[in-house]
Amino acid sequence: MRFTDEMFARLDHASARIGMPVNSIVIAACLEWMERHTPAVGKPRVDIDLPPLVHMTVPPRWATLRRAVELAVGKKAAAGTYPFERFTASAQKLLTLAQAEALKAGHSFIGTEHMVLAAFGEAEFLSAKILAALQVDETAARAEIEKMVGQPKSTTRTHIIPTSRVKAVIETAFRLCDAVGDPRVSTGHVLLALAAEGEGIGSQVLNNLGATKERVEAELAQLTEPEA
Repeated sequence: MRFTDEMFARLDHASARIGMPVNSIVIAACLEWMERHTPAVGKPRVDIDLPPLVHMTVPPRWATLRRAVELAVGKKAAAGTYPFERFTASAQKLLTLAQAEALKAGHSFIGTEHMVLAAFGEAEFLSAKILAALQVDETAARAEIEKMVGQPKSTTRTHIIPTSRVKAVIETAFRLCDAVGDPRVSTGHVLLALAAEGEGIGSQVLNNLGATKERVEAELAQLTEPEA
């Protein structure tokens, strides 16, 4: 049996609320439907206004995020640009800081490693709060990056462009934002997209330091206050 993404999220929500596996909920719902619509042979049908098995409202944030990650990661990034105003002010600053990190390193590109460093930019960033909760600090991240790419160079660059991996991360962050119904892309979405990307230096650094996709996802789900 295949479910739409919306139905899967609702079943996930029901499972979380009543402690039953999704399969058991489906079976119980089918049995309830049969009880209503297929009375035993020889017995008159009686329509009873039974209450629904579970009152399903908006799925909890953790369930929706988990499903969003499954759907977003691994898809090819669509060509195109994304409006800067769709980012929160903090996420806009993260992107600016990532560019500054690339310039400071003397690179001609903005890579996922620069975005990871920018995620520590300000204490009010959701990304910084998540990393702090996971006990991942900027010093450790910089040391890990240096082990992979070497010391920053002193070359001065005036024009830099994002790598294809950075573009894919931004695409994933937009998908995550849309999937959970958030109005704008936050630094939390960007961090989760970085952790989930799986192959870039930024993702490797986060995973090496314990900021795995699952742990970042769980921490982001706990943050309900919108980011400025």
